[in-house]
Amino acid sequence: MPTQYDFKKEWEKTRNQLTKFSKEAVKMAKKGEKELVEFSRKSKLHVDTTAISLKKEHLYYLLGKEYAKEKAPEQPTPKLTKLLNELKKADKEQRMLRRKLKPAKK
Repeated sequence: MPTQYDFKKEWEKTRNQLTKFSKEAVKMAKKGEKELVEFSRKSKLHVDTTAISLKKEHLYYLLGKEYAKEKAPEQPTPKLTKLLNELKKADKEQRMLRRKLKPAKK
């Protein structure tokens, strides 16, 4: 005759294990969610930094083109001044974004 199991005792053990497991799963999900949010934030900063790099490259091109068009002027023209100011602004913005990317020192 097969041995009889006490399903009430087994069910209590199983229920306790399932409760413990579900609590641990919730903790892991929250931790994963935080890491995913941080990863997406850093990814956005990388994309923004790359976009600014492309903008700076285009500004360098326009500066060179304007400088050559004016045949190396003694004084910067208003257009050259405007392009230089845009370049400085883009450089400052890029440095700020790169600082945000660096991990905080503990």
